[in-house]
Amino acid sequence: MANYEERRDNRHFEVTKAVLKQIHEQDQELSIDKRYPTAYGILTGYFKALLVNFAEHFSPEQIGEIRIVLDQLSRLTREDENLDEATKSKQDQLAQALRETEDTHTS
Repeated sequence: MANYEERRDNRHFEVTKAVLKQIHEQDQELSIDKRYPTAYGILTGYFKALLVNFAEHFSPEQIGEIRIVLDQLSRLTREDENLDEATKSKQDQLAQALRETEDTHTS
């Protein structure tokens, strides 16, 4: 029986293969004007899969920060149009708080 790391690595490999197949198929079928939005969708899906598969390597705070960035990208691309205004407002408040946080990391 595979251990946790082997299962995680297999999931990652399967997601990577699927993404590469999707990119190849889309490259053959898409017009130039649809390539960027399609590539963006593939990239965000792949990134979310990486985040799930390797979540234990991030602190809860880092996962929260990554989620805020993904939510704001959804706002930028208008993929959040089905969210209610209260949720959008809360996401904006979290992003603003993060943007305005003083840098506490040392260089």
